[in-house]
Amino acid sequence: MHELPARRAESARRGDDPVRAEIMEAMLTACGELGYREVAVKDVLERYGGHRVQFWQNFASKEDCFALAYATWADRLVAELLDAGAAAGEWRRGMRAALVTLFRFIDARPQLARALLLDAEVAGGPALGKREEAIGRLGEAIDAGRAAADPDDRPPPLTGVFVAGGVAAYAGEQLAAGGEGASWQGLPELMRFATAPYLGEEAAEAEFEAAHAALARLAAGEDPA
Repeated sequence: MHELPARRAESARRGDDPVRAEIMEAMLTACGELGYREVAVKDVLERYGGHRVQFWQNFASKEDCFALAYATWADRLVAELLDAGAAAGEWRRGMRAALVTLFRFIDARPQLARALLLDAEVAGGPALGKREEAIGRLGEAIDAGRAAADPDDRPPPLTGVFVAGGVAAYAGEQLAAGGEGASWQGLPELMRFATAPYLGEEAAEAEFEAAHAALARLAAGEDPA
């Protein structure tokens, strides 16, 4: 008997089934390489290397598999970004650390990053809802910067959602353009973009320069964070 969809989804998100986890990763890899519209189940099986019956035992359709894969990896990436920001302590350093973590993920897993940043809008449905949820969670964390803002100049709530959406749009554009490592070049401008609404133009310019210094460390083989 097949698992109920809710139970299957929960199991997939927990990652407690290695076969299912491998199929989901293969789905995102295939989407990153070919684009969601062009992917068929056979493309997933080619990258997974398993049997067709294993796919259909775990997923009702291509759409079902993508939605679960997207939710699993989106939650994982958001958790990594939030952890990086929290570990940095101060808000500005946290913002920079989260961006560095995002760009490292893009460098390490470009196909998964393409699927996460570009294919939700194509697939629609649950994946698009999960993308909006992820942007909301990140935006809420970014909005912690309101506490440090001058009360007279404090930006409105949900400014963080605008910032998080802008970062995601930038990263997606770079991936769509196909420039390897190109995302890093946007670090200074993204730090200025994120900082200005909360701390003003002077602080934003300081973060712009600090991010340039971080890129210089990266070029020298040092930790940019």
